[in-house]
Amino acid sequence: MDVSGELATVGTTAASALVVAMAGDGWSGFRSWLGRWFGRGGDQAADRQLDRLDRDRASLVAVPEGERADRAGDLSSAWAVRLQDAADEDREAAQELLAYVQQWRSDHPEAAPQVTVVSQRADAKGKSQVTQVGRDQTVINPGRS
Repeated sequence: MDVSGELATVGTTAASALVVAMAGDGWSGFRSWLGRWFGRGGDQAADRQLDRLDRDRASLVAVPEGERADRAGDLSSAWAVRLQDAADEDREAAQELLAYVQQWRSDHPEAAPQVTVVSQRADAKGKSQVTQVGRDQTVINPGRS
């Protein structure tokens, strides 16, 4: 994939590695690096994002093992949007994030099998609408209100 294509999906790529790191041994280093990366927007922005990261990590490790995959999926979806938004604002920052994630994955090969891809398809008929976000979908049929 070319660099432009990789930068278009850097949020998803980084978020999947981030959530794996949250539950594993690589958390401290990943968190520290992201703090510096978010710090590009100022100390207040970095502190706000680090607080959010800490809350999300605490919520992930607090759920029972059987529910952890669902919580990880929710967190990955949310962080994919946040990280992509930040990356879209600054191409250089996006390249740094992508390079860090690639290096982190090579340093933590045990994390690779935990990353999964989910594909969904939804169809609406008539005047119905389907709204699909992450793993959730809502079907709205205006004729059956």
